[in-house]
Amino acid sequence: MVPPSDQHGLLLVVAGPSGVGKSTIARLLEERTKVWYTVSVTTRGRKPGEEKGKTYEHIDKTEFFRRLDADGYLEYAQVYGDYYATPVHPTIDLLSEGKDVLLEIDVQGSLQVRDAFPEAVLIFILPPDQETLLRRLNDRGRDVADDIQKRFRAARREIAMARGSRAFDYMVINDKLETAVEEIIKIIHLKRVGGI
Repeated sequence: MVPPSDQHGLLLVVAGPSGVGKSTIARLLEERTKVWYTVSVTTRGRKPGEEKGKTYEHIDKTEFFRRLDADGYLEYAQVYGDYYATPVHPTIDLLSEGKDVLLEIDVQGSLQVRDAFPEAVLIFILPPDQETLLRRLNDRGRDVADDIQKRFRAARREIAMARGSRAFDYMVINDKLETAVEEIIKIIHLKRVGGI
């Protein structure tokens, strides 16, 4: 499943808790670099304003587990009662063609990618502080108060897990969006040019 090491692109993983801005960062990286952003699969319903097939492919649990049984995912996780996964294809195909691939996934999925792809570059996005993260979760206007608190508690656990894990190569604080994006672009450049 892993492309030959002398002929593959860079696998870049951007992870972080809800509200930290990883989706915005991932979209800006796609616009400003030559990374290919993969579409994840999820069993959750489509949210208002989500375009079909743009960020997620929405499928039911039966289909999700059928694909899981057929080894159709690079990684998968259950988050807030729904399942999310990164399909093997087109990710492996793009890497084999020498193209850089960006995955925007959670901590559980990142650890699975680290096991399967030791050469992947894993970046964890941190909020500047807990107060800012809670404000961002509230400002999104997507969730009721109980769900916001659930996401906030989960975020604190994920941050502690990421800091305690050796899986992540870099920690980037998203205090100012442009600064965080530029920092990741520098990391990509160093990895592609310098191989460090």
